[in-house]
Amino acid sequence: MALLEMRGIAKRFGGVEALKGVDFTLEAKEVHALVGENGAGKSTLMKVLSGALIPDSGVILLEGRPLRLHSVAEAQREGIVMVYQELNLVPDLTVAENLALGRLPPLVSYQRLHAEGRALLAQMGLRIETERPVRSLSPGEQQLVAVARAFAQQAKVMIFDEPTATLAASEAEQLFQLIRRLRGENVGVVYISHRLEEIFALADRVTVLRDGMRVATAPLSELTAERVVTLMVGREVRTFQRAPQGKSDVLGEFEVAAPRLVPLNLRLRRSEIVGFAGVVGSGRSEALEAMFGLRGTARWKGQLVTNPRQGLHRRLFLVPADRKTQGLVLELTARENVVLSVLRRLQRLGVIERRRERRMVAEWFRRLSVRPPDPDRPARTFSGGNQQKLVLAKGLATNPLVLLLEEPTRGVDVATRFELYTLLNELAKEGLGLVVSSSDTEELAGLCDRVLIFRGGKVVAELEAPVRREEVVALVTGALQVA
Repeated sequence: MALLEMRGIAKRFGGVEALKGVDFTLEAKEVHALVGENGAGKSTLMKVLSGALIPDSGVILLEGRPLRLHSVAEAQREGIVMVYQELNLVPDLTVAENLALGRLPPLVSYQRLHAEGRALLAQMGLRIETERPVRSLSPGEQQLVAVARAFAQQAKVMIFDEPTATLAASEAEQLFQLIRRLRGENVGVVYISHRLEEIFALADRVTVLRDGMRVATAPLSELTAERVVTLMVGREVRTFQRAPQGKSDVLGEFEVAAPRLVPLNLRLRRSEIVGFAGVVGSGRSEALEAMFGLRGTARWKGQLVTNPRQGLHRRLFLVPADRKTQGLVLELTARENVVLSVLRRLQRLGVIERRRERRMVAEWFRRLSVRPPDPDRPARTFSGGNQQKLVLAKGLATNPLVLLLEEPTRGVDVATRFELYTLLNELAKEGLGLVVSSSDTEELAGLCDRVLIFRGGKVVAELEAPVRREEVVALVTGALQVA
């Protein structure tokens, strides 16, 4: 008997069928990967399982027993816990307090609280001080605390949704070790990720969703990465490789100074894509944010950029790494998000000209192939890949000279990733300068004309196209040292 069964799960949002009678099973001591394009139904299915959504039809059985889940709290009481990409920890509380959230007695003994927290972390093989405030932890440590808290709820089923999106390679490996330990503790694990290398490192079985339907479930041993991609998109997807570019005119020069960053000068050419590579804390993100005025000081073409307003005025735009909290206002419509940065331009005598607004938004929806093509839907209802397109549309509406992009394809499926690469390539051909900061070395090798390697707050190497992924990895990790 399977630990968990989901039979015929269906869910509709208005006129959109998000799930069309999906079946899914999970065994104890199994890591079952759930993959598919953005909008395929993965997160919706797992929100049904975790009690966050109520299905329109279908049955859920846990250890053969039917469940009717109406809330996240009910699911957690049954031992079904979801660890989201956006962690629900309280930053100003200690690790021990966060581990006990939701289970605190009326009278709290802090000595006992910390003792229980240390025992739990030791059981999971984690070395994190329980007295530390969560905000002082690295992103990887915070993720591990969230996993430990879920395990403390006597979880039988644990669901991970893109858990490595903000983690460095070493932190991701620590998380993988923890997931393997959970599997050994008789826990069934559902793992959602767009990173196929993680799927092939962790999973026992893989289920592929496409357009709200299950198209395949198979043991990992019967699959290849190419086969998984083909099942996800229903066709073969090519890897992206930007064609070699000739030297063009200089667009301008950045002079960048920021905390923990050696001053940087970057001369950017028209139609050039420059990549920033480096581990978390290497300085690549700090440099990119400084170029838009978010930290430190910068000059672009000799003009000061000390805040985002000045950045926009200098025709710069930053596409941030976290589209949900930094790029979009999720409760506003897609249309309202796209025009946020150009409201003044759309006004006449203090009133927004709605016809111009609709025309502008329709044009960016068409050009970026935003799906569904409904600008009046709330931004939160779009898939991750289409939310990323909305952030790009918002930036491009400002008519920038330079587009700065931090992790532009984080949490985006392979097909949408190819679409975004094609779009960025077209924008560069039109004369924009692009700077891309990314932890995805394959992305940098395929997209960029130059790649700057950051380590210890400074640029230690510069690679010209054609860029080899292996060389980027070696330089980023320090395996290939540069004087």
